[in-house]
Amino acid sequence: MSTNIFARNAISRRAFGACFTVAFVVSVAPALAGGEQAAKAFLDSIYQSYVGSSSGSGKGVALANTKVVRGYFTVGLASLILEDRAAAAKRNEPPVLDGDPFVGHQNWDISNLAIDVKDTGPSKAIGTVTFTNVGRPEKVVVELLRSGKEWRVADVEWDSGSLRGLYRRKAAHDNETAPR
Repeated sequence: MSTNIFARNAISRRAFGACFTVAFVVSVAPALAGGEQAAKAFLDSIYQSYVGSSSGSGKGVALANTKVVRGYFTVGLASLILEDRAAAAKRNEPPVLDGDPFVGHQNWDISNLAIDVKDTGPSKAIGTVTFTNVGRPEKVVVELLRSGKEWRVADVEWDSGSLRGLYRRKAAHDNETAPR
């Protein structure tokens, strides 16, 4: 009779283990998918404002002040953008980023917008944004990092280069031309 009790307990432990595993997967899967969904919603909120013409309904995102810039970009990238703007204003010159960071142009006429997001780590995702701009297909790749529950842009890559690349080239140029 004692053998029967142990057999029942073993089955109960296995059943418990299986139920625990199922419950864990069911509770964690939506959280992981939610990260990807939240990242896509973040990119949708940005890129929907670009559909249309920059001179018409597609006004884009106005990065008018520090708070707005920090709301879209990671701390490091926001600092590069803001510091460059301040330095350029002092020199009475245009900043390194002399176009829109999200589309890579000063002017646009965007249609056929599509956004795909893939998680690449616990707090990282890559967004691939495709659209037609002035009749030509274009692709922008956006590197995203999560800070708490919020997503921020860590880099933007266009066919012509990347946002961080602009600032790297500027830093290299500044180092070459600095007085010694």
